[in-house]
Amino acid sequence: MTDSEASAALHLLLVEDDDGDAVLVEELLHDAGIDTDVTRAWSLEAALDALVMPVDCILLDLGLPDASGLDALLQLRRASSAAVVVLTGLDDADRGLEAVGAGADDYLVKGTVDGEALGRAVRYAVERRRGDREKRDKEEERAHVEAVSSLAAELRPGPRLARAPVRVLLRGNDGGPLSPQLCDVVERPDGTVLAVTGTAAGSGPAAAGLAVSVRAAFRALALSELPVTEVLAVLDRLAAAHGGAVSAVVVELLPGSREAVCHLAGHHAPLLLSADAGPLAAAADRGAPLGSGAAQRPAVRTQLREPDRLLVLHTAVLDQAGRAAPEETSLATVLEAASRGTGDDAALADTVERAVRAYGPDGQVEFTLLGWAPA
Repeated sequence: MTDSEASAALHLLLVEDDDGDAVLVEELLHDAGIDTDVTRAWSLEAALDALVMPVDCILLDLGLPDASGLDALLQLRRASSAAVVVLTGLDDADRGLEAVGAGADDYLVKGTVDGEALGRAVRYAVERRRGDREKRDKEEERAHVEAVSSLAAELRPGPRLARAPVRVLLRGNDGGPLSPQLCDVVERPDGTVLAVTGTAAGSGPAAAGLAVSVRAAFRALALSELPVTEVLAVLDRLAAAHGGAVSAVVVELLPGSREAVCHLAGHHAPLLLSADAGPLAAAADRGAPLGSGAAQRPAVRTQLREPDRLLVLHTAVLDQAGRAAPEETSLATVLEAASRGTGDDAALADTVERAVRAYGPDGQVEFTLLGWAPA
């Protein structure tokens, strides 16, 4: 209970058709020393009408003129989440137990209860209901978070590869449903493979929505037979229609010729992890982002041997690494040493992640390793 709830008067609805009993209940509430605001209802119909106002607890006499048995309790319970304390006569004590079983929080026998007992019953019932509401709210909030996380995962599915001789390792920390980053790997109908990595400009829902739209469109276009240049042209128009921009690189893996073609759209080229480790293109030669309407973008070709990997990092990481002090160990040097020291993708990914965290903005780690599967 909050401080404001503890100090506020309790709003009670007294449902009692007997004037004498009603006066007695109000006197007992006064004796209990609790601050209350009591509304009186003489019938079930009047009680239901009174629920348009906030009510913390309902004090309910089961012997109403327009209700029989537990009907009044059941109707009030359906109409309100307020606590309910049932008031019974000496001859109806067993009905109090039945009422608790049907949803009442407590019951009291009129004529045997004093102010302290009534006050204690009301306080307990109200606190129990508040606790139940808080628990329910937390469960609903947790379910909502799980649903949003599940939706975010569905909007960013894993690689779609069937028979292509390609190995892929994706590594990333969960940026949440509002992440502006996108990544996907898709085997095309002709057996080639397209991989995209990118970041939508900006932050918040607009950037996240653009990233999701571009990734979803990329998968659909990759499964078509459009040339890669046409895929990029459609993605460019999509980003422009959203009024945004996306820095991206699309890597085309050609199993027949063992080539990798990297199409740059405002993004650094991948790093080649091999004896010739380093970027595949000059830092300034990035092309124009998606959404700019550029007619042409640079495409960098390289032979990719079986032990080699292409490391696709987000542009922000490479920009930050490029601004590091000259005396610091460069990111490329660390990655080159790592690529020569192990043939295990998971171990290499661990080394890459440590290096990226040293340069990455806000510790954000997300990258893709691409290479040929062993023959």
